Amino acid sequence: MDVDELKALYQSGERDFRQVDLRGANLQKLNLSQANFCGANLQKANLRKASLCDVILTGANLYKANLTKADLRRASLCKAILNQADLREANLHRTCLIKADLFNANLHGAILNHADLDGAILHGANLHHAHFSWANLRQADLKQARYLESSDFSSAKFCRTFMADGSVRDDDCYENGF
Repeated sequence: MDVDELKALYQSGERDFRQVDLRGANLQKLNLSQANFCGANLQKANLRKASLCDVILTGANLYKANLTKADLRRASLCKAILNQADLREANLHRTCLIKADLFNANLHGAILNHADLDGAILHGANLHHAHFSWANLRQADLKQARYLESSDFSSAKFCRTFMADGSVRDDDCYENGF
């Protein structure tokens, strides 16, 4: 499928794009809200400033994708591959990132308030000025993550969370029954 076909199908009301291969596609500034890209290949795709609210990207491959300033509110990125993805200033409010792979991703200034990052891999990620208020970071891997000290983790939940310095945070384990 190419970008023009995707646009035409979306505009006609189609929302099911599971397993689609859009490697390297330029989808900049497109509105693809409520679409299903489960298992899609979006490696190196340009999704800069795209509207992806309520999108299903479960198991999608977004390796090195450009998601700068993308609107991903309430999206499902569970088990998505976001290695080295550029998510600078992306809005991931209430996004599901359970077991997502964000190895070396750039989350500079990203909004992850109320996001679910249970078991997510943020190893080596750039978290400069990222916002994690009320986020669930249970069993997340923040080893070697950069700029944690400039990030907002107010009211975030930590349980068996691997921190950048190699320590493990268990702040909320007991109140949640762990």
